[in-house]
Amino acid sequence: MTQRIALVTGASSGIGRATARLLAENGYYVFVMARRVERLEQIRSDHIEPIPLDVTDEQAIALAITHIISTKGRIDVLVNNAGFGQLGTIECVSMEAAHYQFEVNVFGYARFMHAVLPYMRAQKSGCIVNITSILGRIALPGFGWYAASKHAVEALSESLRGEVKALGIDVVVIAPGLIRTEFAARQFELLKTIFHPVAYQRIIAGLHHLLAGEPDAPGPEIIAQAVLDAVTKSIPPVRHALPWDSKAAVMARWLLGGRLFAWAVRRQMKI
Repeated sequence: MTQRIALVTGASSGIGRATARLLAENGYYVFVMARRVERLEQIRSDHIEPIPLDVTDEQAIALAITHIISTKGRIDVLVNNAGFGQLGTIECVSMEAAHYQFEVNVFGYARFMHAVLPYMRAQKSGCIVNITSILGRIALPGFGWYAASKHAVEALSESLRGEVKALGIDVVVIAPGLIRTEFAARQFELLKTIFHPVAYQRIIAGLHHLLAGEPDAPGPEIIAQAVLDAVTKSIPPVRHALPWDSKAAVMARWLLGGRLFAWAVRRQMKI
């Protein structure tokens, strides 16, 4: 039986790292990619091969894909996971920072999809898993640019699914809610670099209140399991939101309508 080959971006920590390990434990040969070389090397094994790169570097991506094809001959699974969250109000986040949010979270995903699709078409099979966020379906104060990038990935994924389904390629969206990773700590450090006037300080406090539960949230392993389920099922789900409160939030947005849902969000964030 031919060994299945997977590619996981953003694999130096959190969801990407857990996903790479679980795929390797289940027989995949996994190429892991991220910028933090020392973190990648920590998970190197007989079934995990690190390739350090930046998802904004199109040439580095092309070289990585060439290496994978030349050594393994195929790509069965792409897990697009690399990204970050640019927190802050729409007004106060600079256009430069907003562009970079999309450069990583949207065009980073698109670069990898562009790179692997010709090979998946040629082999008439493959699965692309795009890790988005619950904020790809709803948007909250202070998450505007991050949510916009995740909405964009949701739209790209839905369009691509219709374009390649007949070619034997599946496209799956997995939308995590609050997961125990390094997300909050890293993004709050970034948030400190953005000036917010007094008028917006309640929004900033609301962000801290909303993300305070991250240490008690489910671990990234539940998302890794969802990825494994998606790539091993003959008919994978088109979209999967985890944990349960993510599904509840999407349902609440639909049931309550925009105005009432926005009121509930403000209450939750204490703004």
